Amino acid sequence: MNTLKRHFSLIIPLLALLFSLESIVLVNRAISMKEDRLSQSYSILLASQQKLSLETISQTIAQAKSLTPINPDFLLERLKQNMSEANVSAIKKDLPFFYSLKLAIFPNQKQLEAINQTLLKIPSIQKVEAFSKTHNQVYRLLFLIKLNVWIFASLIALLSILLIIRQIQIWRFEHSKRMEIMGFLGAPMWIKNGILFRLAIIDSVITSICILGGTFYLSTLSSFQELIEALEIQGSIFEFGTDFLMLLGTSVGISVFSVLVVIISQRRS
Repeated sequence: MNTLKRHFSLIIPLLALLFSLESIVLVNRAISMKEDRLSQSYSILLASQQKLSLETISQTIAQAKSLTPINPDFLLERLKQNMSEANVSAIKKDLPFFYSLKLAIFPNQKQLEAINQTLLKIPSIQKVEAFSKTHNQVYRLLFLIKLNVWIFASLIALLSILLIIRQIQIWRFEHSKRMEIMGFLGAPMWIKNGILFRLAIIDSVITSICILGGTFYLSTLSSFQELIEALEIQGSIFEFGTDFLMLLGTSVGISVFSVLVVIISQRRS
Protein backbone atom coordinates (compact mmCIF):
# COMPACT_ATOMS: atom_id res chain seq x y z
CA MET A 1 0.00 0.00 0.00
CA ASN A 2 2.81 2.39 0.89
CA THR A 3 4.55 1.54 -2.39
CA LEU A 4 1.42 2.38 -4.41
CA LYS A 5 0.93 5.59 -2.47
CA ARG A 6 4.56 6.53 -3.09
CA HIS A 7 4.15 6.05 -6.84
CA PHE A 8 0.79 7.79 -7.07
CA SER A 9 2.22 10.83 -5.32
CA LEU A 10 4.50 11.41 -8.31
CA ILE A 11 2.28 9.98 -11.04
CA ILE A 12 -0.56 12.44 -10.34
CA PRO A 13 1.49 15.64 -10.94
CA LEU A 14 3.19 13.93 -13.90
CA LEU A 15 -0.24 13.16 -15.35
CA ALA A 16 -1.21 16.82 -15.03
CA LEU A 17 2.06 17.90 -16.64
CA LEU A 18 1.81 15.53 -19.60
CA PHE A 19 -1.90 16.22 -20.03
CA SER A 20 -1.17 19.93 -20.37
CA LEU A 21 1.61 19.20 -22.87
CA GLU A 22 -0.57 16.87 -24.94
CA SER A 23 -3.37 19.43 -24.89
CA ILE A 24 -1.05 22.06 -26.35
CA VAL A 25 0.13 19.67 -29.06
CA LEU A 26 -3.37 18.56 -30.06
CA VAL A 27 -4.80 22.09 -30.09
CA ASN A 28 -1.87 23.39 -32.15
CA ARG A 29 -2.32 20.58 -34.66
CA ALA A 30 -6.06 21.17 -34.85
CA ILE A 31 -5.60 24.92 -35.37
CA SER A 32 -2.89 24.34 -37.97
CA MET A 33 -5.19 21.97 -39.90
CA LYS A 34 -8.06 24.45 -39.57
CA GLU A 35 -5.86 27.22 -40.94
CA ASP A 36 -4.93 24.99 -43.90
CA ARG A 37 -8.63 24.38 -44.47
CA LEU A 38 -9.41 28.08 -44.27
CA SER A 39 -6.56 28.92 -46.65
CA GLN A 40 -8.18 26.63 -49.23
CA SER A 41 -11.52 28.44 -49.03
CA TYR A 42 -10.25 31.98 -48.38
CA SER A 43 -9.68 34.18 -51.41
CA ILE A 44 -9.01 37.83 -52.24
CA LEU A 45 -11.05 39.50 -54.99
CA LEU A 46 -9.22 41.68 -57.49
CA ALA A 47 -10.49 44.16 -60.09
CA SER A 48 -7.95 44.99 -62.78
CA GLN A 49 -7.92 47.15 -65.93
CA GLN A 50 -5.72 44.57 -67.65
CA LYS A 51 -5.53 40.81 -67.69
CA LEU A 52 -3.47 39.32 -64.87
CA SER A 53 -1.54 36.08 -64.55
CA LEU A 54 -0.36 34.11 -61.55
CA GLU A 55 3.25 34.72 -62.61
CA THR A 56 2.68 38.48 -62.43
CA ILE A 57 1.11 38.29 -58.97
CA SER A 58 3.76 35.86 -57.70
CA GLN A 59 6.49 38.39 -58.44
CA THR A 60 5.14 40.63 -55.68
CA ILE A 61 3.11 38.19 -53.54
CA ALA A 62 5.19 35.14 -52.65
CA GLN A 63 2.22 33.50 -50.89
CA ALA A 64 0.08 33.50 -54.07
CA LYS A 65 -1.18 29.99 -54.88
CA SER A 66 -3.74 30.37 -57.65
CA LEU A 67 -5.43 33.11 -59.67
CA THR A 68 -8.86 32.34 -61.13
CA PRO A 69 -10.78 34.67 -63.49
CA ILE A 70 -14.32 35.52 -62.39
CA ASN A 71 -16.99 35.69 -65.08
CA PRO A 72 -19.15 38.82 -64.50
CA ASP A 73 -22.05 37.49 -66.59
CA PHE A 74 -24.09 36.61 -63.49
CA LEU A 75 -24.04 40.31 -62.55
CA LEU A 76 -25.00 41.40 -66.04
CA GLU A 77 -27.93 38.99 -66.06
CA ARG A 78 -29.40 40.87 -63.12
CA LEU A 79 -28.92 44.19 -64.90
CA LYS A 80 -30.75 42.93 -67.97
CA GLN A 81 -33.97 42.86 -65.96
CA ASN A 82 -33.92 46.65 -65.54
CA MET A 83 -31.81 47.85 -68.48
CA SER A 84 -31.80 47.56 -72.22
CA GLU A 85 -29.49 45.18 -74.06
CA ALA A 86 -27.53 48.10 -75.51
CA ASN A 87 -26.85 49.62 -72.10
CA VAL A 88 -25.80 46.26 -70.70
CA SER A 89 -23.40 45.76 -73.63
CA ALA A 90 -21.92 49.21 -73.00
CA ILE A 91 -21.41 48.44 -69.32
CA LYS A 92 -19.82 45.10 -70.19
CA LYS A 93 -17.20 46.84 -72.31
CA ASP A 94 -16.23 49.11 -69.41
CA LEU A 95 -16.13 46.37 -66.80
CA PRO A 96 -12.69 45.54 -65.37
CA PHE A 97 -11.30 42.02 -65.19
CA PHE A 98 -12.23 40.23 -61.99
CA TYR A 99 -10.04 37.58 -60.32
CA SER A 100 -10.08 35.38 -57.25
CA LEU A 101 -6.63 35.11 -55.64
CA LYS A 102 -5.98 32.19 -53.29
CA LEU A 103 -3.01 32.07 -50.93
CA ALA A 104 -0.83 29.16 -49.86
CA ILE A 105 -1.23 30.21 -46.20
CA PHE A 106 -3.90 31.58 -43.89
CA PRO A 107 -2.29 34.99 -43.22
CA ASN A 108 -2.31 36.83 -39.94
CA GLN A 109 -3.53 40.42 -39.72
CA LYS A 110 -0.16 42.01 -40.49
CA GLN A 111 0.46 39.68 -43.42
CA LEU A 112 -3.00 40.36 -44.86
CA GLU A 113 -2.53 44.11 -44.58
CA ALA A 114 0.88 43.88 -46.26
CA ILE A 115 -0.56 41.72 -49.07
CA ASN A 116 -3.43 44.16 -49.54
CA GLN A 117 -1.07 47.15 -49.80
CA THR A 118 1.27 45.31 -52.16
CA LEU A 119 -1.58 44.37 -54.51
CA LEU A 120 -2.79 47.96 -54.66
CA LYS A 121 0.67 49.04 -55.83
CA ILE A 122 0.30 46.97 -59.01
CA PRO A 123 -0.63 49.63 -61.63
CA SER A 124 -3.44 47.75 -63.37
CA ILE A 125 -5.28 46.74 -60.17
CA GLN A 126 -8.14 49.11 -59.31
CA LYS A 127 -9.70 47.42 -56.32
CA VAL A 128 -8.77 44.77 -53.75
CA GLU A 129 -11.37 43.14 -51.50
CA ALA A 130 -9.66 41.01 -48.84
CA PHE A 131 -12.69 40.67 -46.51
CA SER A 132 -10.33 41.74 -43.74
CA LYS A 133 -13.04 42.18 -41.10
CA THR A 134 -14.28 38.61 -41.37
CA HIS A 135 -10.75 37.27 -41.74
CA ASN A 136 -9.51 39.11 -38.65
CA GLN A 137 -12.42 37.84 -36.56
CA VAL A 138 -11.60 34.23 -37.46
CA TYR A 139 -7.87 34.73 -36.95
CA ARG A 140 -8.35 36.40 -33.56
CA LEU A 141 -10.62 33.59 -32.42
CA LEU A 142 -8.04 30.94 -33.35
CA PHE A 143 -5.27 32.98 -31.70
CA LEU A 144 -7.35 33.42 -28.53
CA ILE A 145 -7.99 29.68 -28.28
CA LYS A 146 -4.30 28.92 -28.73
CA LEU A 147 -3.24 31.59 -26.20
CA ASN A 148 -5.69 30.42 -23.53
CA VAL A 149 -4.57 26.81 -23.89
CA TRP A 150 -0.92 27.86 -23.60
CA ILE A 151 -1.54 29.94 -20.47
CA PHE A 152 -3.69 27.30 -18.76
CA ALA A 153 -1.30 24.46 -19.64
CA SER A 154 1.75 26.46 -18.55
CA LEU A 155 0.23 27.15 -15.13
CA ILE A 156 -0.60 23.46 -14.68
CA ALA A 157 2.90 22.47 -15.79
CA LEU A 158 4.54 24.89 -13.34
CA LEU A 159 2.43 23.65 -10.43
CA SER A 160 3.12 20.04 -11.44
CA ILE A 161 6.88 20.54 -11.46
CA LEU A 162 6.75 22.06 -7.97
CA LEU A 163 4.74 19.06 -6.73
CA ILE A 164 7.20 16.65 -8.38
CA ILE A 165 10.15 18.32 -6.67
CA ARG A 166 8.28 18.23 -3.34
CA GLN A 167 7.57 14.50 -3.70
CA ILE A 168 11.19 13.72 -4.54
CA GLN A 169 12.24 15.62 -1.44
CA ILE A 170 9.96 13.32 0.56
CA TRP A 171 11.52 10.27 -1.09
CA ARG A 172 14.97 11.53 -0.25
CA PHE A 173 13.98 12.02 3.38
CA GLU A 174 12.56 8.47 3.51
CA HIS A 175 15.84 6.99 2.20
CA SER A 176 18.18 9.46 3.91
CA LYS A 177 19.76 6.90 6.27
CA ARG A 178 20.62 4.49 3.47
CA MET A 179 22.04 7.35 1.42
CA GLU A 180 24.20 8.49 4.34
CA ILE A 181 25.62 4.98 4.77
CA MET A 182 26.37 4.74 1.04
CA GLY A 183 28.00 8.17 1.24
CA PHE A 184 30.26 7.02 4.10
CA LEU A 185 31.26 4.03 1.94
CA GLY A 186 32.33 6.38 -0.84
CA ALA A 187 29.50 5.70 -3.30
CA PRO A 188 29.24 8.25 -6.12
CA MET A 189 26.26 10.57 -6.36
CA TRP A 190 24.37 8.67 -9.05
CA ILE A 191 24.59 5.40 -7.07
CA LYS A 192 23.77 6.99 -3.71
CA ASN A 193 20.67 8.63 -5.17
CA GLY A 194 19.91 5.75 -7.53
CA ILE A 195 16.61 4.98 -5.81
CA LEU A 196 15.35 8.47 -6.59
CA PHE A 197 16.31 8.23 -10.27
CA ARG A 198 14.83 4.76 -10.54
CA LEU A 199 11.47 5.68 -9.00
CA ALA A 200 11.25 8.84 -11.08
CA ILE A 201 11.98 7.04 -14.37
CA ILE A 202 9.56 4.19 -13.62
CA ASP A 203 6.74 6.63 -12.82
CA SER A 204 7.59 8.63 -15.96
CA VAL A 205 7.16 5.56 -18.16
CA ILE A 206 3.89 4.60 -16.44
CA THR A 207 2.52 8.13 -16.81
CA SER A 208 3.48 8.37 -20.49
CA ILE A 209 1.67 5.09 -21.21
CA CYS A 210 -1.41 6.31 -19.32
CA ILE A 211 -1.59 9.59 -21.26
CA LEU A 212 -1.09 7.78 -24.56
CA GLY A 213 -3.82 5.30 -23.63
CA GLY A 214 -6.17 8.15 -22.72
CA THR A 215 -5.41 9.89 -26.00
CA PHE A 216 -6.09 6.71 -27.95
CA TYR A 217 -9.40 6.26 -26.12
CA LEU A 218 -10.33 9.86 -26.94
CA SER A 219 -9.66 9.23 -30.62
CA THR A 220 -12.13 6.33 -30.64
CA LEU A 221 -15.05 8.29 -29.17
CA SER A 222 -17.77 8.99 -31.72
CA SER A 223 -18.62 12.29 -30.04
CA PHE A 224 -15.05 13.48 -30.50
CA GLN A 225 -15.04 12.40 -34.15
CA GLU A 226 -18.27 14.34 -34.69
CA LEU A 227 -16.67 17.42 -33.15
CA ILE A 228 -13.66 17.14 -35.48
CA GLU A 229 -15.96 16.78 -38.48
CA ALA A 230 -18.06 19.75 -37.37
CA LEU A 231 -14.91 21.89 -37.22
CA GLU A 232 -14.02 20.70 -40.74
CA ILE A 233 -10.56 19.58 -39.65
CA GLN A 234 -9.01 17.41 -42.33
CA GLY A 235 -6.66 14.63 -41.30
CA SER A 236 -5.93 13.20 -37.88
CA ILE A 237 -4.55 15.30 -35.05
CA PHE A 238 -3.21 12.15 -33.38
CA GLU A 239 0.34 10.88 -33.98
CA PHE A 240 0.66 8.18 -31.36
CA GLY A 241 4.25 7.13 -32.03
CA THR A 242 5.61 10.68 -32.09
CA ASP A 243 3.48 11.70 -29.13
CA PHE A 244 4.64 8.79 -26.99
CA LEU A 245 8.30 9.61 -27.61
CA MET A 246 7.62 13.26 -26.83
CA LEU A 247 5.70 12.43 -23.64
CA LEU A 248 8.28 9.90 -22.48
CA GLY A 249 11.21 12.20 -23.19
CA THR A 250 9.53 15.13 -21.45
CA SER A 251 8.46 13.18 -18.37
CA VAL A 252 11.85 11.49 -17.93
CA GLY A 253 13.65 14.79 -18.51
CA ILE A 254 11.49 16.68 -15.99
CA SER A 255 11.78 13.88 -13.41
CA VAL A 256 15.56 13.61 -13.70
CA PHE A 257 15.85 17.40 -13.58
CA SER A 258 13.71 17.48 -10.44
CA VAL A 259 15.90 14.82 -8.79
CA LEU A 260 19.02 16.85 -9.61
CA VAL A 261 17.38 19.99 -8.18
CA VAL A 262 16.66 18.16 -4.91
CA ILE A 263 20.22 16.72 -4.73
CA ILE A 264 21.84 20.11 -5.38
CA SER A 265 19.58 21.90 -2.89
CA GLN A 266 20.42 19.31 -0.20
CA ARG A 267 24.16 19.70 -0.82
CA ARG A 268 23.96 23.47 -0.44
CA SER A 269 21.98 23.16 2.79
